Amino acid sequence: MKALEIDDDGVVTVLSDVMEDLGVGNARLLLAPAEDNRTVRETVIVDAEDDDEIRPGELVMLIGVRGRAALPALRRIMVGRPTAVAVKGSERELEAAAELLQPTGIGLVAVAPGLRWDKFESIALDRVRENDVPGETPTSVHRDLFAIAQTTATLTNGHVVIEDPGNRVLAYSPASNDVDELRRLSILARRGPEKYQKLLKESGVYKHLQATEAPVHVEANLDAGLRERVAIGIHAGSRVMGYIWLQEGAEPLAANTDRIMVGAARHAAIELVRHRNEQSQSMREDRVSSLLSGTAQVHSQAQSAGIDPSKPAALVLISAGGLSQSAAGLQLRRGELSKVASIHAAAYRPGAVVGALGMETAIILPDVDPLKSLPAINRLVNTIVRDATTHLHFQVQAAVGPIVPRLDALHATLDHVRSVLKVMEATPDVRVASYSDVETTVLTRELLELLESRTTLRHAGITRLCSRYPEFALTLLTYLEFFGDVNRCAEELAVHRNTVHYRLRRACEVAGLDLHSADERLLAHLQIRLWTYAGTKV
Repeated sequence: MKALEIDDDGVVTVLSDVMEDLGVGNARLLLAPAEDNRTVRETVIVDAEDDDEIRPGELVMLIGVRGRAALPALRRIMVGRPTAVAVKGSERELEAAAELLQPTGIGLVAVAPGLRWDKFESIALDRVRENDVPGETPTSVHRDLFAIAQTTATLTNGHVVIEDPGNRVLAYSPASNDVDELRRLSILARRGPEKYQKLLKESGVYKHLQATEAPVHVEANLDAGLRERVAIGIHAGSRVMGYIWLQEGAEPLAANTDRIMVGAARHAAIELVRHRNEQSQSMREDRVSSLLSGTAQVHSQAQSAGIDPSKPAALVLISAGGLSQSAAGLQLRRGELSKVASIHAAAYRPGAVVGALGMETAIILPDVDPLKSLPAINRLVNTIVRDATTHLHFQVQAAVGPIVPRLDALHATLDHVRSVLKVMEATPDVRVASYSDVETTVLTRELLELLESRTTLRHAGITRLCSRYPEFALTLLTYLEFFGDVNRCAEELAVHRNTVHYRLRRACEVAGLDLHSADERLLAHLQIRLWTYAGTKV
């Protein structure tokens, strides 16, 4: 059994919230839980062959069986009275299951056979772990969505409704007299009427909206009281965050309606993801920044989190900077990465703090053993990177910082750990590295950056060599890096050794260098390395 629990201070949710996020066509609530059993506190995956203990407040995903075959496992599960059980199968296949659970007050969710359990789990867990920021109200995101609806309606000459994945109305443009029954009923009930949702589902509209980011045109259906519509899914990576519906008004829709709908959907996705990530992450981001500030805030923040600031600690930074995604998809993935890291880090250290730090995800591990913990930390980070690849389907790189004697000294390692990530960018196959792994490269880069900032530390002759005779400069650099071995230098440059001798002689003449001098060799090596490192002629 795999259980994923929310934090003690997390905000619980009800089963209906989870169903709304799952969306049309993915799952259906066949049996609602009793009034006293609607709170979902954690999600649990249970194999039908296992005999696991089930507790109240759990949303159980029963895997390995379908339809009536789930009955033996359900009889065992119902003893623990979870909030609900999710089983794959149609309404007809699960009739017996619903009849079995009806007297118990346990809910039953019919899951579409084509939906992967890992996706179901991800969506359910995302809602269960969602945390409210004190003082935050739904109107903050609603105002943004209403503005998007109004602007879209104005540009297209139509009427707009924005829905979440469960067809609950989030925002709409101001109504007028030329709206049809579907729009009127949707706004009044704050949800699309079931008969119309069934009609649209049977016509394949929702299947199209969930599969592609392109708009779909729905012809008018006078018998059903529907005017012509254009709809588009609100996508963030592989997740459908909702839908935008545009109804034709008194005037024909604008010629560029499709393009406007694409822009509206992308804008809405960013706002929805921003709101969701802020809800669940803003407090942790503030805590991460405070703990790494090196100020007096470290002690107060540590104490409020139950962390002893006098104990050893370590910092890990995870970068997902190489993703070629939309802005909304990138934000959502970073939010998902933070949640994956939070689960693993909490399992390793209950006091671990995870949150965004700029473009990276930071993990602060408190109260670690300075002698014994580093191998365990590396195993932890490798697990997070592996799960990001397996479950989130993108590659990340993680840098593990050194263990410092006290938490309040952790800020001094931040630049070093970021330097490790910079070094790793040049070696994308390396997924996890510690400072000790790349210390020489990091220090060399920092030395070159220091030299780059001190523009007065330049040898005029070497500057002239790099700017006027780059081929001679590169030959000299190669010669120095191969410890003066002309044959290896010639092989590296794919030229004759006599050519190497000629270029070296000309390089020394142009720069005024004596290669018998150790100081001049050192200066030439550093300055030509700086020239190649900076990518400019110095």
